[in-house]
Amino acid sequence: MNVRGLSLAVAGLLALVFLSQGLTAPFEKDEEARPASIVADLVQRGDWLLPADVYGEVTRKPPLYYWLSAAAAKLRGGVLDEAGARVVSLIAAAALSAVVMAYAAVWFGTGAGWLAWMVLLGCYGFCSHAGYARTDMLFTLFVFGAYCLLYPVIEDNGPARNWLAAGIALGLGTLTKGPLALVLCALGAAVYLLLARRNPLRLAARAWPWMTLAIAAAIAAAWYVPAMIETHGAIAGVQLMQENLGHLVPARMGGTGEASRPFYYLLLRFAGTAMPLALYLPALIVSWRPLRKVSRPELYQLGFMIAVLGLFSIASAKRDDYILPAFPPFAIVLAAMLTARQIPDWAARLRDWAALAAGAGMLAMAVGVIVLGASPALLHRLTAHLQSSDAAYLTLFTAGLWRWRQGALMLVFAAAAMGALIGWRRGRCGAAAAAVALAGMAGVSLWIGVIRPGLARRRTFRNFALQMRTVTGGQPVYTPGGPDYEVSYYYGAPIRMLDVHSQAIQTASDSAPRYLLVWDSWLSGKLFPGPGHPVLASHPGSDGHRLILLKNETVRFEPSARKR
Repeated sequence: MNVRGLSLAVAGLLALVFLSQGLTAPFEKDEEARPASIVADLVQRGDWLLPADVYGEVTRKPPLYYWLSAAAAKLRGGVLDEAGARVVSLIAAAALSAVVMAYAAVWFGTGAGWLAWMVLLGCYGFCSHAGYARTDMLFTLFVFGAYCLLYPVIEDNGPARNWLAAGIALGLGTLTKGPLALVLCALGAAVYLLLARRNPLRLAARAWPWMTLAIAAAIAAAWYVPAMIETHGAIAGVQLMQENLGHLVPARMGGTGEASRPFYYLLLRFAGTAMPLALYLPALIVSWRPLRKVSRPELYQLGFMIAVLGLFSIASAKRDDYILPAFPPFAIVLAAMLTARQIPDWAARLRDWAALAAGAGMLAMAVGVIVLGASPALLHRLTAHLQSSDAAYLTLFTAGLWRWRQGALMLVFAAAAMGALIGWRRGRCGAAAAAVALAGMAGVSLWIGVIRPGLARRRTFRNFALQMRTVTGGQPVYTPGGPDYEVSYYYGAPIRMLDVHSQAIQTASDSAPRYLLVWDSWLSGKLFPGPGHPVLASHPGSDGHRLILLKNETVRFEPSARKR
């Protein structure tokens, strides 16, 4: 193995260890519990063509992520826990960090490669998805990997192995999240060519784009064709029209109407989840003027970044995970700017001001946290004016401030802030940027390894669901509310939905006990008129309410039509 290969292996391994923090945290709510239930369905029921969740609904996304997760569980003897449901995303994130480092090192130097790696791992918006049981990180790996492979081909009709590998990656990306993989890659290339003042349509005259598309389509068809035959075409309406096109167009044009937000929402979220490194964005933008002087490898990454943020900013649905593919190109172009020998004077000034602002701001933040941790009264007054979730995060953070791990991370954070100020003072912009990135990594480690898992352990109903299993002996449990994937996952069976306004509650002809799961607010507010006496209560949820398990021996419950 050569030096570069060894560096990439070390970078990937370090990223794997860094991003694995919080991997065993319990699920809360439905965001991860539903995908995990689909993996459990594969492990237990073995329907690899059309895997379904715990309520029997066939997955709304292609199944590659679930296949890989189920295969990993099989290798562990069929054991599926939180870490097992998240391990595919973790490996994909570590591999993606190596891809970012490799591209930056090849085109901008070894120093830029390591700085890009640090920048990527210093962005919470990226790292928060690494230990997350969803398809987004795996999708980003395939799409961004294919995009990087195609750069030499677009520039000088590079070797066939590049577009061949890109076609395979795009096919796998389509099997992860649909044809959006092809759209993002093509759009990024088109934006790049426009920025370089070249006609994108000229690519259509070459053979390799069509060969790449054919390879990707053939791989995707290996699942899409049998799935459409099995569902008589219904799967296409769900995955292609709803999950892809339906999220792009507004409701008045046939879209889903979900997560509709202002056009600037994702831009603000991107900047917010890239702090403190986002402070370099003004310098980065100025450094691109004029575009004709920007190097082609950097301009290529800028094209993909614009494609991602632009497409999803004009899309109807705007969710936080949509900005994930924008972080790898951001890390590369920022590292390229920070390690460049010459940039425009205004960009250099903004770069230095960013280092000063980041260092001073982070140092002030560290001091403020210590003050809050030492003054409970001040903390109480501050949290009284915050939203409940923000107040919970801040309270949990200050409560553990004096524990060794959290204290060590805060020390690294403060030391890195001081390093950024020293680097700024001495005019060493690269060292200052590396210190800012290191502070970002310390903050990310604190968040994904301490704060978020700690809050998840407080909010989750895992222990309550396991206690339910003991109390009921695994008998069916009903609820008049909507589907509850979190409780169902840990209970090991669906919490069956019950329509209290129908004839679902009837006098039983046997003496078998029946169980019903309700919120205490429904009982106190007399929103649920059903029978039963409480046998188990959960801890308070994030809104202060508890789940109550009712037991009744004289009423038969019939589930709603959505029962599996």
